[in-house]
Amino acid sequence: MQRFKTIYFIYNADGGLLNEVKYWVNKNIFKRPTACELCGISHGKIFVKSEWLKFLNDLQRDYKVEVLHRNEIPRKIEEKRFSYPCVVGETEDDLIELISSISFKTFQKNEGIQKLSEKLSMKM
Repeated sequence: MQRFKTIYFIYNADGGLLNEVKYWVNKNIFKRPTACELCGISHGKIFVKSEWLKFLNDLQRDYKVEVLHRNEIPRKIEEKRFSYPCVVGETEDDLIELISSISFKTFQKNEGIQKLSEKLSMKM
């Protein structure tokens, strides 16, 4: 098994107040399909889900955890050209995709955090 020093959760959305408002309006008012399954897992209509925060807190017992938007990712991750959303683990000398954007498409909203946790446990 790999030993990861940092786990990155990367949204397929841009951060910042204006971008987040735009995303929310498109999703909730105009009912446009969103391209970020991780957003659907971690957020309700308005707020971050308490189950998501608990999941992250549990992970932080053993790992450094960073939750990032597309426009916030460090160059070292950007250079790997992962598709988003995804989960990336950082070892001492590499970045490894733990959960791909394709895998996120199989998660149902009501089971997303549980399925994400199970899938992540198998990789770590």
